[in-house]
Amino acid sequence: MFSDLVMQSITRHGVAPSRGYVTLGHYDALISHYPPEPERAFVVHWTRSERDAAELFDELTAYLRESGARSAEWWFRDDSTPDGLEEIVLARGATTIEDQVCVARAVDEGLPEIAPGVRVTVVDDAVGLDAMVDIGVEVFGSPVPADRDELLAEVVEDLARARAAWVVGWLDGQPVGRARVGFESNVAPLVGAAVLPSGRRRGVYAAMLAARLDLAAMAQCHTAVSKARRTQSLPILLREGFVPIGHERAHLLEIPG
Repeated sequence: MFSDLVMQSITRHGVAPSRGYVTLGHYDALISHYPPEPERAFVVHWTRSERDAAELFDELTAYLRESGARSAEWWFRDDSTPDGLEEIVLARGATTIEDQVCVARAVDEGLPEIAPGVRVTVVDDAVGLDAMVDIGVEVFGSPVPADRDELLAEVVEDLARARAAWVVGWLDGQPVGRARVGFESNVAPLVGAAVLPSGRRRGVYAAMLAARLDLAAMAQCHTAVSKARRTQSLPILLREGFVPIGHERAHLLEIPG
C-alpha cells in the first residue's frame, strides 16, 4: 500500500540518537547514552545480526556493562534481528515500557477540526522553544539542553531550510503541547508529540496534528508517518485516516554490575 520510501522513513525515525546523546560503536547494534546523566538508561536503538541470539545478548550486555550502563532501553522493530533476541531480553527480567504502532496516511486526506480555546504556533522564538523543551522534560523526562540558544538556532535553521518544524499547542492561552514534523523526500514524519495532563482530551493533540499535516502539504509531502502509543494517540490517528504499517517495542533491562 505504501512505497518502500515510506516504510524506510518510519523505520529510520526513533533510530537516530537524540540530541546530546553519544553513539557507541558496535557492529551488531546501534547504542547511545547521555554522558551528562550517567544514571540515565543507555539506548539500544536497533540490532542487525545473523548471530545466535543468546550469544549476541551475552556480548551486548557485557559491552553495555563495560561502557558504564546500569540499565538499557532496548528497542525492537519488525525488522530487528536475530530472531529470539527480544524473547531473551524479556526472559532476563526486562520490563516493557513502550508498545507503539507505526501508522501512515496521505497528507491530503483532510485535517482534524480545531477545538475551541486551542491554537497552534510554529516554534521560531525563545518563548516557543522554552515551551517545547519544558513540555518534553515534563512528559518524557527528556534531558534539559545545555544551551537553549544553540538549540533555537538549530530549530530556526531547520524551519528556514524546510527540513523540519516544531509546533506548540496552546489551550486557553497556556502552552500545553509540542510536536515535530519533518520533511524528507516528500514524506512527513510526525514525531515528538507530548501533551501535558492539563491539556489532554481537550483537542490539543488533534490541533497539532492538523498544523503538522498542513505544514507537510505546504512542503509538498505526499505521505505522513507516525508512531503511536496504543492507549494515547493511536485512537486519534486511526480516526483521522492513518492505518497501521508496523510495530515497535521498548524494554527496560537492568544491567547487573
